[in-house]
Amino acid sequence: MSVVYLVRHGQANSQGSDYDLLTPHGKKQAFALGRHMATNGEIPDRIITGTMRRHLETGESFLEGVKSIVGEKEKFSIESFLHRDSGWNEFAPELWGSYSKLIASRQTEFERTLLQFGKARLKGGIRSAALFFKLTEEILRVWKEGKETPEGIETFSAFEKRVFHSSNVFFSPSDKERSFIFTSGTPISLVLNRLLRQDEDCFSWMPWIWNTSVSTFRWVRGKYLPVSINGVPHLFEKSDRTLF
Repeated sequence: MSVVYLVRHGQANSQGSDYDLLTPHGKKQAFALGRHMATNGEIPDRIITGTMRRHLETGESFLEGVKSIVGEKEKFSIESFLHRDSGWNEFAPELWGSYSKLIASRQTEFERTLLQFGKARLKGGIRSAALFFKLTEEILRVWKEGKETPEGIETFSAFEKRVFHSSNVFFSPSDKERSFIFTSGTPISLVLNRLLRQDEDCFSWMPWIWNTSVSTFRWVRGKYLPVSINGVPHLFEKSDRTLF
């Protein structure tokens, strides 16, 4: 009976110049998840990651956490154990910047919020997060609407197509009992919306997916059924939990 664990990457460097790498805390989150899973006997038979650095680092730290409990296993070194799939990648960071400029040139309120975020981002904290998600909500709405796509930016239609293609591949019956997929918030939001058969906006989950949270699906009677959603049982303290 196969199980798929859909995992968001650990805390990334949101206040630095390169978001596509984990903070030390993000690596600790992933390591703790690996230890938790291994302690409960949930040892990966296959690890799938996007090709972004934060996905790779999360998968690596997770596996180190697993090994800290069960040691080195022969299956960890075979070629089929590890898969890299760009279909699980988050949208490129250029999308956020391109759409923010486009929208700011047309919406005074958005421009004002963008300026506020620029100042709050340096301090971090709740206000910075709130402004970021407010801006992102509007950016994703315009992106999905698809009336105008800045040059060089992936369309929402293309993004959705590749995410669902990868989802179809790995959410299929497999001889691998436990598959762990390490990806980002937006792909997870789309997949949750689809598998849970929700009618609301496909981005509704995105602001609330914890770093290194696990959504678990078990193959039962011809389909994957949700067992748990957005869980962080490995992060005992509230201060250990982060959203970005």
